[in-house]
Amino acid sequence: RNNWWVAVLTFGEGWHNNHHAFKYSARQGLEWWQIDMTWYVLRLLQAIGLAYDIKLPSELQMKKLAMKGSD
Repeated sequence: RNNWWVAVLTFGEGWHNNHHAFKYSARQGLEWWQIDMTWYVLRLLQAIGLAYDIKLPSELQMKKLAMKGSD
């Protein structure tokens, strides 16, 4: 379950449901308003060549999950 107040206190680690939905994803805050500082650090490391092959769920995968949750 995602927990916004834990996410704020832990800079994004509270988006735990997102992590379980997409285990391979480097980003836990999947919505624009979900703060995820770890994601920003990973992007910085990628920009300077210290991280590569960073994986994210596709838009289609996220839409499928959203539709499944609305059933």
